[in-house]
Amino acid sequence: MPTNTINTFYNSTQMEADRLGQHVFQLEKIRSQEIILRYLRPSMHIADIGGATGAYSFWLHDMGHLVHLLDAAEFHIETATKISITDNKPLASISLGDARQLPFDDEQFDLVLLFGPLYHLQEKDDRIKSIAEAKRVLKKDGVLLAATISRHASLFDGFWQGFIDDPAFENILQQDLKDGNHFNPVRNPMYFTDAHFHSYHEIEEEFTAAGFTESETIAIEGFGWLVPDFMKRWDDEDARNKMLQYIRQTENDPIMIGISAHVMTAAKKHN
Repeated sequence: MPTNTINTFYNSTQMEADRLGQHVFQLEKIRSQEIILRYLRPSMHIADIGGATGAYSFWLHDMGHLVHLLDAAEFHIETATKISITDNKPLASISLGDARQLPFDDEQFDLVLLFGPLYHLQEKDDRIKSIAEAKRVLKKDGVLLAATISRHASLFDGFWQGFIDDPAFENILQQDLKDGNHFNPVRNPMYFTDAHFHSYHEIEEEFTAAGFTESETIAIEGFGWLVPDFMKRWDDEDARNKMLQYIRQTENDPIMIGISAHVMTAAKKHN
């Protein structure tokens, strides 16, 4: 994994400080919260692995859960620590770490969130290792919620935002479609950083290889992130609710999973 490249990207752009409050990323946040809520019980012990600046960690803390936040980027950990102190939201721990080697005991958590590592680990063995580590620290019958980026995210984003007109971006897109490994040699921050974009079948293969026997794959944004005049619709409560209604209704359709920018996999630990 090109750790230095990824850390430099997040430390320099500081994009995760407020990304989920902006434009179409608000849909990602609301839908991710909706899915998390389905698996919550009172007073859970939760690990937020790759949790950036703690958007979900602090939200879960406010609901009374004991949350450990771990991330690989220094800026994320520094920012989360400041928020914890300033807003008086003491998480169970905030630490710098690697999803492939978690500093937690076996069977420690009721729920594990893995919302960043799987799309920054370009080697399949590393992704399987991080899923297996999440499984290790889960209690029996605990649940892993893991986010991935869709294989075709650059294709949709390229035409939606006009990036496709840049030959440098088109080269990036061609590589994405070839094997899912996303590289940004031109260092344009709008083109993201080194990552892996999953196919539907890759998700199934990796969770099976990591030892999970039961999982469900869910479209997070579905078609919603591609809706024309997104912000106009989002800012209208009735229009927003109608869009969310149809995203929920179609969230398990393989076509919608392929269209969605982000995909959530929910896996239960049986042994």
